[in-house]
Amino acid sequence: MGAGCERPDEYPAAVPLSDDFDGFLVDLDGVVWIGREPVPGSPEALAALLAAGKELVFVTNNPGREPAAYAERLAALGVVVGPERILTAGIAVARLAAAAAGEGGPVFVIGAPALKGLVKAEGARVVEVEEAPAAAAVVVSGHRDFDYAELLASKRALDAGAALFATSRDPTLPTPEGEWPGTGAVLAAVETAAGRRAEIAGKPERHLFELALAAIPGAERVAMVGDRLSSDVAGGHAAGLATILVLSGTSGEDGAGSEDLATADPQPDFVLPDLAALLR
Repeated sequence: MGAGCERPDEYPAAVPLSDDFDGFLVDLDGVVWIGREPVPGSPEALAALLAAGKELVFVTNNPGREPAAYAERLAALGVVVGPERILTAGIAVARLAAAAAGEGGPVFVIGAPALKGLVKAEGARVVEVEEAPAAAAVVVSGHRDFDYAELLASKRALDAGAALFATSRDPTLPTPEGEWPGTGAVLAAVETAAGRRAEIAGKPERHLFELALAAIPGAERVAMVGDRLSSDVAGGHAAGLATILVLSGTSGEDGAGSEDLATADPQPDFVLPDLAALLR
């Protein structure tokens, strides 16, 4: 385990880790909720952080909903934030793809309707499978309806010179039934078929972190809180942030979960059982 995973001796036991920071970037899947169920204690912890004046921005590689929908879901749990405080890899990838395609340029999107809406909002023209070979850019994100027709359409577009972007390389996402295939699994098929490698818009790359930090310019001591070593911890470390791993999602100790804390590089600065432990 890396340095900083346990509180130094000079900290009184009664002082929670949250007191060390005035801002947090918080992942959603595996940290706030798993599937449709909240992680026990997480909503209450987030409400307490807001009440204490902490700056919160939620950062997720999951573009399955638009920010307003995520804000509604959080509000239903008692966590009231505006949609501008919720940044998804979908927002970041939409901007990258629209810039590559140009105003009104054609973009083929493998992903949920919400992601297609974000790409349209950036001024691009989203095309379907039939028009995909003429696309200037291809965007890849995991969704349940991914099929061979989309794979073939993306290959034809990429063979013709389209730019390739993806929301993440996360191979799985946590659910109450265990880990399900994520964007990384879909992207692997596209990259293999086309012999191309995508530019990643979400964590651990810089794009999403830059957007998130710009949303809380007054916060000087900021930590990234997440459950995935390869995206949350690695990305937070690269962005120069303190990193807090919670063990409620995909990463665990002694090989628990799909990512192993013992072999992680970089190591998180702090390891907690869940988000609620920030305040204990």
